[in-house]
Amino acid sequence: NNEEEVAEESPESVSDSKMDADQQVEEAKEDGDNVNGTKDEIDNTSQTNNGNDELPDSHRAIDEAMGPRLTGFAYVKEFLLRTSPITLTVLLLIVTRIPQIGLNALLKQKEPNVTIYFGTYATFRLSASLVLQLENILSYPGLNWKYELLYTPFLIPFVLVSVVTYLVYRKEASHGLGGIFGTVYGRIQTPAVALAGALTLVQLYITGGPDAAPASVLGLVLSDALRGGWIVVAGLMGSLGSFFSGSTTVSNLTFGSVQQIAAQQIGVNQNAMLALQALGASAGNGICLNNIISACTVTGLVIGEGQIIARTAKFVVAFVVIATLVMLPFLFA
Repeated sequence: NNEEEVAEESPESVSDSKMDADQQVEEAKEDGDNVNGTKDEIDNTSQTNNGNDELPDSHRAIDEAMGPRLTGFAYVKEFLLRTSPITLTVLLLIVTRIPQIGLNALLKQKEPNVTIYFGTYATFRLSASLVLQLENILSYPGLNWKYELLYTPFLIPFVLVSVVTYLVYRKEASHGLGGIFGTVYGRIQTPAVALAGALTLVQLYITGGPDAAPASVLGLVLSDALRGGWIVVAGLMGSLGSFFSGSTTVSNLTFGSVQQIAAQQIGVNQNAMLALQALGASAGNGICLNNIISACTVTGLVIGEGQIIARTAKFVVAFVVIATLVMLPFLFA
């Protein structure tokens, strides 16, 4: 009887077992899909997190400060506003330097002026264009000093653009205008001493006219001694002028006539020699004390000037060597 009952019930049990098995398989597949989906989400999240972790701290800080990315016109507007300090500075420099515009001569006018006599010390003059002058200093004829306050790159464009930028972004500023000037003043106190000494040395080095200035005497003596070898040191001489003065223009004014005389003496092309002087003078800004001290002040870098010069000098020398090799065919053309 038991065997008959089992035989009779087995087809139904088998069918139920099959249904249960099929249902379990489907549930397992669904669970597997869910697991795979969850796994994919975890992989994507981990990849995103790894991408964020790979970003430098500076990039993450910029992203946090800038907020969500802008697109379209909003992006263009924000770009123009953020770059306006550099753009305005360049535009003001161009506008005040082109003679045809008229601002160049206006900012350098010496008349009308107010004159104050300080006896044997000097005669002080202040013009309507804020040109400061000291004439016949210590009663020495021809010993004069002049400072064009509005033309020299100081109040215009740097101070003017800085104040305008602050007014535009004053709501985002973490410090007031007084705090900003206080920070700048604190940074320039120590470098000001070094700058004063460097500028004094420059003035002594170029004082005396084109024939009697120590810089000119040095160049003439070297050109007489080296003759053809002057070509090797011509570019370095331009760099030396920028090293002392901090200006390509001053270096060219100081050594330009010397380079021209040397070119005549050794019989090479004068224009090519002057071009080599200008190239060397441009490279020399990389080892200029004035520029290095100013850059350290702006960036807040506390490091010896000698360490910076040791790193930049090799690039200056490499630039001068390449420039000399390039100019050789033109020198003997």
